Amino acid sequence: MLRKTLKQHFGFENFRPGQEEIIKAIIDKKNVLAIMPTGAGKSLCYQLPSIISETYSIVISPLISLMQDQVNSINQINNSAAFINSSLDYRETKKVLLDLTNNKIKILFVAPERLGNLNFTESLKDLKPEYLFVDEAHCISEWGHSFRPSYRNIKEFAEQIGIKNISAFTATATPDVQKDIINQLGFENPKTFVYGFERKNISLFVEKIKNKIDRTIEILREHNTASIIYVSTRKNAEKLTEQLKAENINVEFYHAGLTNELRTIIQNDFIDNNTKVIVATNAFGMGIDKSDIGLVIHFNIPGSIENLYQEFGRAGRDGKEAKCYLFYSEKDKHLQEFLIKVTHPTREQVKEVYNSILDYHRVTVNTKSEVALNIDEKLISLLNNKKINQNLFNSVMTVLEKTNYLKLNKINIYHSNFKYLITKEKLKGYVVKLKNKKLKELLLELIQYYGNLPFTEFTKINFNYLYNTLGQKKYEIEKDLLNLNDLGIIEYLPPSSSTQIVMMRERVKAEELFLNDEALNSKINHSKNKLDSVLDYSFTEECRFNFILNYFGEDVKAYKCGKCDNCLGIANIDNTADEYIQEKIIRTFKEIKRGLNLKQLFGILSGKTKTRAANSISTYQSCTHFNYAQIENSVMKLKSKRMLKEVGGELLFNSLEKDKSVEVKRDTDYEDNLQLYNKLREERTLAAKKFSQNPEIICADKILKKIVNEKPVTPNSFLTINGVTQRMFNKIGNDFIEIIKEHLHATDVKKLPSHIFNTYNLLKKGYSLDDISRLLKLSDSIISIHIDSIVNFYPQEDYSKLVSKDEIKQIKDAINIYGDNAKILKSNLNTKISYGKIRVVKALMKL
Repeated sequence: MLRKTLKQHFGFENFRPGQEEIIKAIIDKKNVLAIMPTGAGKSLCYQLPSIISETYSIVISPLISLMQDQVNSINQINNSAAFINSSLDYRETKKVLLDLTNNKIKILFVAPERLGNLNFTESLKDLKPEYLFVDEAHCISEWGHSFRPSYRNIKEFAEQIGIKNISAFTATATPDVQKDIINQLGFENPKTFVYGFERKNISLFVEKIKNKIDRTIEILREHNTASIIYVSTRKNAEKLTEQLKAENINVEFYHAGLTNELRTIIQNDFIDNNTKVIVATNAFGMGIDKSDIGLVIHFNIPGSIENLYQEFGRAGRDGKEAKCYLFYSEKDKHLQEFLIKVTHPTREQVKEVYNSILDYHRVTVNTKSEVALNIDEKLISLLNNKKINQNLFNSVMTVLEKTNYLKLNKINIYHSNFKYLITKEKLKGYVVKLKNKKLKELLLELIQYYGNLPFTEFTKINFNYLYNTLGQKKYEIEKDLLNLNDLGIIEYLPPSSSTQIVMMRERVKAEELFLNDEALNSKINHSKNKLDSVLDYSFTEECRFNFILNYFGEDVKAYKCGKCDNCLGIANIDNTADEYIQEKIIRTFKEIKRGLNLKQLFGILSGKTKTRAANSISTYQSCTHFNYAQIENSVMKLKSKRMLKEVGGELLFNSLEKDKSVEVKRDTDYEDNLQLYNKLREERTLAAKKFSQNPEIICADKILKKIVNEKPVTPNSFLTINGVTQRMFNKIGNDFIEIIKEHLHATDVKKLPSHIFNTYNLLKKGYSLDDISRLLKLSDSIISIHIDSIVNFYPQEDYSKLVSKDEIKQIKDAINIYGDNAKILKSNLNTKISYGKIRVVKALMKL
């Protein structure tokens, strides 16, 4: 029956993954929470049950533009959908309710703001809806990336109209947001579905680069496809567009600061391929019907994985291969931290805004204005002088609305209007002389259709009539109307909106505002955690799509996309060098046993810090060939692995040893422990998802470190570790033991790290440093790092062929004269003697 309905009403032969299971659960009267990304077909999951139901269904949707698009789309197939929102006047709303009464409507889309209207609620209650569907359900959660207080009315609304068949849909909801949605909607024993986050035709890349502009130009020219470049600010959008235009790239910028008409024109030019590249803030993309976007670049890092996924998910919807790049820089991280700071108000800022608004409108304590308060230029200027920007103002108003003090009331005019600015006689004369054919046709239609009314008052434009008559698209007609406006023939008023402030109770003294400080702080911390996840994604060494799937809770075990930079092994920071740097960083912290900031750490590793204390550390000058960015990159990876943590601006090492006073073990020992620790942490994460518990509850870090050191290979030895319980063993014991056994076997079989094997084999065959570098297509600096490690493992090996005897003598003599600083040595040696050869000789001198 379901497939027959699918074919009859939607024209599809088969369901997409997850759709049929979700629809069956809805029809079985279950509370359903479905998490499916944009493009995975979630709207069909509520449209089909609505069509086959006995009465009708209500769909709560937050965006009027998307609501209108969905209604138009449904009505092209089956004329059975309508919407009620603030774009309708009283008469139009009454007509929709009448159509509902006459069973002409099966799906009614409703804006969440309407749910507080008691008359509206009573009307729907009498008409007995079958289902209530909540679209964009993450809006109900404070932890969702676009929380809307009006969504909190949905549960009460459902109770008032007596509907229990409630289901929720969202494209992005992490496990904590999922729990909040279930709680806020009062679901009992819900069925949760997570489907469709895998995008098999998208390849993900992360690049840590300084010159982003040159790299952007290179990528755009390489791929030559419809592209979106996301930036973090409007200023960045305009600046980057200017730079790309200077390179003859067909590009436009798009952000919320542009007028509605201009945004529409830019958007449609992109859809129609008149513009090849869009540089945009995250304002761009919602509802864009363009399937052939082949490239997305995040020029700046976004604030959350949700935003990242939603934005790169706009690529490749035609099923063709698409590439998505994220450019990482420390500057971007600081910008996001700043944005968190300016969009999450403190208690003092909430009090400041509350007082400023009510003082400005002269509302005294214990009184309430029954008239809405305007937000004009003077009030905005007053707030700006107090360092309250637009984002911070919006956040404060969210707090004040949630606590029932003040709320924003948006007044939208969704229709375009016009009136003539010249007399009827002058207009006729103008039309006769007009040479522009398109403008002439438009004016003739306006004269014929509207008659004399626009000469005396503003008149609503019927775009549907003009489309059909002129055979043009809406944005083309809008362009012509703007031209006529600029020529002084008509005054054209496009859709507009204004915002007012409504007092929800009498004014109180600011110090008496009832604000939840814990909630204010937790929102800041939550946003920081979101940003940390983006940083973890940027520095992860696992499959990038696997990271995304795990983040959203889609259970795909041992997944590898095979297409991201990590799966392909082409991450743009050399892995061998990175492993070497990480090793030196860990040793540094183990020796000094205290915190360091990044600058201090770099000073030690590079040798730029000229103190006796720094010189006494074994890793001093060990990374002279690496720059600040490479050290920073390795630090970020160690932070991502939780090997380093940042407290008060200082980096601290999370030690794996039971006794921190014990001397540092051999490099191979603690490298081995690091590898095992990360393997067990990954297994713990899987167990945490399986049992729906926090990883720390499954096995605390403190106990995990003990397991790493003990390396138990039997249940008995595992259970004897201090802190391990039988319950813990039942959840993870056998899996941990298998991982430990495999790890011990692997380290027994091969002592050397895998990336050094090829170098070692060529060394044993008697090849020189230059030959090995050429054969492996790696720089001799990297090969010299390999040799340094091999010398530690196999001091008895024959290293005589690596560097010529003459060069060895020159280097040794120079060391005796100038010391072992690589830079000084290089400047005083034959130009043919490289840093790599100096490193090799220094390593051999330790034997």
